[in-house]
Amino acid sequence: RTKNMATYRKFPYGSFLPYYANGLLISNNATTPNTMLDVGAGTILDSTGTFQIGLDATVTINAANTGLNGIDTGALAASTVYAVYIVCDPVSLQPSGAMISLSLTQPYLPEGYGFFALVGYVTTDASAHFLKGYWSAGNSTSRTFTYDAPIICLTAGAATSYTGVALTTFVPAVNNTAVSMYMLFAANAAGNTANLQGYNSVGDQVSLIAPVATGVANTTEIVSVLAQLNVAAPSIKYKVAAGALSLYVRGYSYGL
Repeated sequence: RTKNMATYRKFPYGSFLPYYANGLLISNNATTPNTMLDVGAGTILDSTGTFQIGLDATVTINAANTGLNGIDTGALAASTVYAVYIVCDPVSLQPSGAMISLSLTQPYLPEGYGFFALVGYVTTDASAHFLKGYWSAGNSTSRTFTYDAPIICLTAGAATSYTGVALTTFVPAVNNTAVSMYMLFAANAAGNTANLQGYNSVGDQVSLIAPVATGVANTTEIVSVLAQLNVAAPSIKYKVAAGALSLYVRGYSYGL
């Protein structure tokens, strides 16, 4: 059944590839990027595994509004990661739409809307504006997000034993999220190391060895490390043998 740009179909369990997703490309709105976000046409299984739901055309989320095609409740906050959802009403067939929410598990749904699916995340800056970025889409539930400009999360860290770095304002609070990071290591001497690990990990996930001291050149690398939850805060740990390490979040991978 199709109505108002929305398609719904109920499937018997096990009759199709679970959690199939296609399209639903998120992008910063070209005209009003600070408070508007576009979600492209596509389809995905809802969170209960009952309905394959979708959008037949691009929907624009206006965070200045509350409710369908806006923020689910409250006002847009600064330096915050929001979940992006599509929502539908397969009973009375009100138009499907999209929303952002502080909840990473379920949005506050408009009246009559009973089904939803997570399609990604978006982050605000200190002025409560959406940060520019690039989202993957396509025929997959495995997605990636990349910030237009890497965001610094550690400046000249010099801890010589593992020390936590919270990524709360850059990365969704989902355990074991693979985060792409840029390392800038100002070593004191050739052979100095900088190490990263997930917050709850034991071994070194990343070891960067400086070939020269910082007086000759800084050592840089793009790496992936797991952000793990420290209570509710996605976090990593770092240490250096000697010198100073700066870290930048480039983006992260996530599943739908």
